[in-house]
Amino acid sequence: MKQNKLFTILHSPVFQVIATWIWVLVGGAITALIILLVNGVDLSSAPKILGEKQYLATYIEIVSVGLLPVVFSLICKDDPAQYGFSRKGLVKSLILSGLFVIAALFGYAFLTNGQLMSGLSPGYHLDFPWNLWYAVLGIFAYGPLEVFFFMWLVTNTDRIFKSENRTLSRGLLVTVVIFGITHILITNIYNAFYTSAIFFVLGLIYKYTRNSIGPMIAWTLINGQVWWVAQILWS
Repeated sequence: MKQNKLFTILHSPVFQVIATWIWVLVGGAITALIILLVNGVDLSSAPKILGEKQYLATYIEIVSVGLLPVVFSLICKDDPAQYGFSRKGLVKSLILSGLFVIAALFGYAFLTNGQLMSGLSPGYHLDFPWNLWYAVLGIFAYGPLEVFFFMWLVTNTDRIFKSENRTLSRGLLVTVVIFGITHILITNIYNAFYTSAIFFVLGLIYKYTRNSIGPMIAWTLINGQVWWVAQILWS
């Protein structure tokens, strides 16, 4: 009886979505604490160590953003196509993501700043193989994994509101709003608004095409954090 009850809870989209949003903050804090303990520093030195070794934040991103969606998907044996990992809608997904996200944002950046990316140098050097490790880990974490996290939440929140078949769905709107609020808590209002606007467009593309590959590629290419960690390779 208890096993059946646990099974029902773990498969509940309400439980999964709420637990995942809570874990974004709790999991991030726990991971940061572990990083500090491993490095032998106290809480008062946290800003210094995480400032000097910003690449360590990649672990926080992976655990707080990627852990629960992946675990729940494995427990429930979800079909990857449910989250847009399929050939269906792939061409539309790539074209729309390229036109409305990549081209638009890169074009705007070039017209306003004269360059696509600026001020992203890590400011430190890591020897091989650590430079390769953190570059690959960071590109994955701040690119595809973050988009999967968002699309996973959209899909499962849609299940709660029974709005799976709508492009501008309740699941998308609710996820964008909470996504923005968490970014205000973690970063700042400007970053929250900017990131939420981009993910709203990526979410619309995902909902329209039923494919998440285009949005994953787009966000990986336009995310400044991805370019920042990528430069660890040659800094």
